[in-house]
Amino acid sequence: MADLSPASPASPFPLPSAHSGILLEPGRGRITVRAGGVVLADSHRPIVVLEGHHPVRYYIPPQDVRRELLIPSWEDTYCPYKGAAVHYALAAGGEGDAVAWSYPAPLPGMEALAGLIAFYQERVDIAVEPSR
Repeated sequence: MADLSPASPASPFPLPSAHSGILLEPGRGRITVRAGGVVLADSHRPIVVLEGHHPVRYYIPPQDVRRELLIPSWEDTYCPYKGAAVHYALAAGGEGDAVAWSYPAPLPGMEALAGLIAFYQERVDIAVEPSR
């Protein structure tokens, strides 16, 4: 079996570089995302993104996200290292602030994030349970 740790040459996760300062690593444990007590996502397969001064972010496979609870948001952003992001608001909140985002076609080196969904810890509740 191939070594897929972040330090392995076979890893699909990029190592941090002096240019981007971004580290992707497979999450260990369980991530649960809630808004107003409603579970938006529940995953044992997140990718953890460490990026300079930004908070730790958890990118979750879309299969582990309750997509019916999200709608496209008017917000859009661009990261010079990851690319153009699409954003999602809570369906129950209408056109409110975005609670999540995704990179449908990330820039080279960040392909592991393609289609995964990250949530703003500042706008939802995220619980991280370490693996046992």
